[in-house]
Amino acid sequence: MTNYKILAIVACVAMAMGMAAQTSPWSYGIQAGVTAHTTTGSLSDNFKGCVGFTAGLTADYNRLRLKADVTYGQPSFKNQNMYHVLDAKGRDAQLNAVANASHLGASAQVGYTIARLGRVSLTPAAGLYYSRYSWRLNDIEWDTDEQGVDYFKVTDTRHTSQGRVSWIASMDVDIRLHDAYTDVLGPQQRLRSSLRITPWVTSIRHKRVVPSVSGLQLGVNVTYSGLLSNIVD
Repeated sequence: MTNYKILAIVACVAMAMGMAAQTSPWSYGIQAGVTAHTTTGSLSDNFKGCVGFTAGLTADYNRLRLKADVTYGQPSFKNQNMYHVLDAKGRDAQLNAVANASHLGASAQVGYTIARLGRVSLTPAAGLYYSRYSWRLNDIEWDTDEQGVDYFKVTDTRHTSQGRVSWIASMDVDIRLHDAYTDVLGPQQRLRSSLRITPWVTSIRHKRVVPSVSGLQLGVNVTYSGLLSNIVD
């Protein structure tokens, strides 16, 4: 068999495989991994940034993307009396009861893939973001011991939180790892695995603290993304 015939056979097989592997314009799946963010502005006077976990859902139609993500972390405090509660002598009458707050973030975004460069695709997105800090507070009273040293005692412990809905903007950088074919969920499907790196920014403002604070959360998610597409004839 000549080299030309071998090349022709290989080309035909490749074309047949390509035709057989045509997929629906719809794909859907999950992403999960780690997240990290820092804070800016006066928001950084109250809370530090943190590292946490993130997970979400993605649905793509051609280049259009719909996605929702949830993040969770435990940032530490930079202000122990955010509500500025003082006693008659101007001393703190309230202190944080824990070393770290709990931070929950949830976003819903719409994006559009602007570039596909080999194994890499770029998808900017924007939407709404809900941020919620929560922690426990101690109400305290001051007293003086026999040596004349002031000390405080806890009179009550309660829960508090600060939440805010704002905008979010992000950029998904998807680096394709591999494709696999499966029929576990019904008709034959392609599972595309990718490493997704997503820098993001959102605006936060809390009016209940004294004084009110505002700033940005600047973060990045590093996740595994698995998207399923149906094989079509």
